[in-house]
Amino acid sequence: MKTLLAAIDLEPDSIVVVRRATELACSLGADLHLVHVVDDTFTLYESLVEIPMRHRLEEAARRALQQFADTLPEELKARSHCDVILGKPAKALLSTARNIAADLIIVGRHHKDPLQDLFSGTTAEKLLRYSHIPLLLVTGGETGTYRKLVAATDFSRSSHHALKSALWVAPQAKIRLIHVFDPPFMGLARYRQQDMEELVVRQNARIKQEIAEEMLHFLGNDDQSRISTQVLSGETQACIAHVVDKQQSQLLVLGTHGRQGISRLMVGSVAMGFLSAPPCDVLVAK
Repeated sequence: MKTLLAAIDLEPDSIVVVRRATELACSLGADLHLVHVVDDTFTLYESLVEIPMRHRLEEAARRALQQFADTLPEELKARSHCDVILGKPAKALLSTARNIAADLIIVGRHHKDPLQDLFSGTTAEKLLRYSHIPLLLVTGGETGTYRKLVAATDFSRSSHHALKSALWVAPQAKIRLIHVFDPPFMGLARYRQQDMEELVVRQNARIKQEIAEEMLHFLGNDDQSRISTQVLSGETQACIAHVVDKQQSQLLVLGTHGRQGISRLMVGSVAMGFLSAPPCDVLVAK
């Protein structure tokens, strides 16, 4: 990763985004763009707004953004940039990310307008829907180098891209790669309770074996020396959250598109769910 874009909303909590972006840019030797978007909602009433007011808003944002930039280490300042843009936050960030060929977009979890978020989604969720660039949501927890990661996979190209991004973002971290499957539905066949329990055990064992074999194929040439695998059965989001908590993970890694049909929708909803209530930092990729 050579170019990082950090979206800064200028609230005090933005410092955690700057710190995480700084740590990644320094460790990866990447360029860093600090970007703030002045929401152009007020242009709906442009006839009532003095042009100098718009300029004053942008100038105030530049000064505030520069204060965050001043906290960057000297080694990074030479390859950092500050940009203030007028527009809709998600659309403007995506356009900027394309223009600078960003490899990663870094955002915080702050919600400016809960009512707007309720109906149209947060900026992070909009970026997730429309961007093909990996997205890192910073929660404000630990800001040191990532050491423990949990990555969920359904063996899709999306989850492989997410794992690749995790390997780049955290080149020294230990990664627990997990797959969650639904327990098999046995239909309405008439079995004794003991027979049913034994059948479910055998079915689960067979499915876990097949998944374990596919997991090895999925890893391919990735750095398997620091990746351990785990297969779980149950409700996807609950299982992932349990592993994150048990592993005390600092980063959760998810793909956003499953391989087909309803799986694709379910994987997307899981990613959205963790963006809304992240247990730690969350990295998502398509």
